[in-house]
Amino acid sequence: MQKISAVIFDVDNTLYDFTAFYRPAFEAMLDKISEKSGIDQEQLKKEFRTIHQREGTSEFVFAVQELPSLQKLHPGEDLTELYSDAIYAFRKARKQNLKLYDGVKDTLEKLKDSGTRIIAYTESPGYHAMSRLKQLGLDGLLDCVYSMPDHDMPGQVKREDVRLYDKSNYAFAKTEMRHTTPGVLKPNPETLEGIVEELNIDADEVLYVGDHLMKDVSMAKAMGLHAAHAAYGSYMGDNNYELLKQLTFWTDEMIEKEKQYHDQPQIAPDVTLSKNINELLTHFEFTAYQGTPKDSAKFADSPFCKTTQDTDKPAAKQQSPKTPKR
Repeated sequence: MQKISAVIFDVDNTLYDFTAFYRPAFEAMLDKISEKSGIDQEQLKKEFRTIHQREGTSEFVFAVQELPSLQKLHPGEDLTELYSDAIYAFRKARKQNLKLYDGVKDTLEKLKDSGTRIIAYTESPGYHAMSRLKQLGLDGLLDCVYSMPDHDMPGQVKREDVRLYDKSNYAFAKTEMRHTTPGVLKPNPETLEGIVEELNIDADEVLYVGDHLMKDVSMAKAMGLHAAHAAYGSYMGDNNYELLKQLTFWTDEMIEKEKQYHDQPQIAPDVTLSKNINELLTHFEFTAYQGTPKDSAKFADSPFCKTTQDTDKPAAKQQSPKTPKR
């Protein structure tokens, strides 16, 4: 079997089902907002999508405060306070429904025991990626996580104003975290090239695992990496994906392009994981990583090479107006 000393995992729909927690969480929040405001849910979803497209993420934590319908209904009022029950409903449902796919933790533990370097690469903003992976018990199992930077704070809001808990809640304890270049999305290989460069080993020892044939498999294969398709996590055809399409930060053009791709011949992965991620263990021999990680010269002057251990001031004790705690 092919020897692998470093694995790069996609995160959403590869390690866990994104829609399985996002849909019930968003719908719980939407129900509360619509019930309290009397505003039609379809109108609210359109406004959410506009905000998500503007911010480049479907996880913008200030979206409720910026909904035009709510601003018009409650001019000058603190929307965070007025709709705190809706925000709480989102968080509660998210926590209840966020779960690793079967076999993920066990597989990662086996890779860790083999000395294999384990990388996660996600397009989610840093805080959301970190908090989910930490909640799922992967702090320390993952050697390094590459994510988008957090979105900017609106207006005069300061980051310390929305961080009300101990600093340990906003950073991994053991896993290193690095930020990718804003706006560089899969299947653009720029970020993945930087990750492989930082691994500082022969590409033949690197395996990429992801659920999406275009954004994951084709990108990895174009770089000459081994690629495993996490077919068990593919979201295409999933009814949950319909809600995401209504809320996504993707443009209609991007969605149409993806539809067209799925009508074309697919790039074949080296391995298809049809039922469970632990099928990896039967296809590859995982060995100890012998390289020396280095900062990618390609991104030496960008946020990509900066670790994100929290350097903010101690968390504020009181919540500032119009800012959701997180």
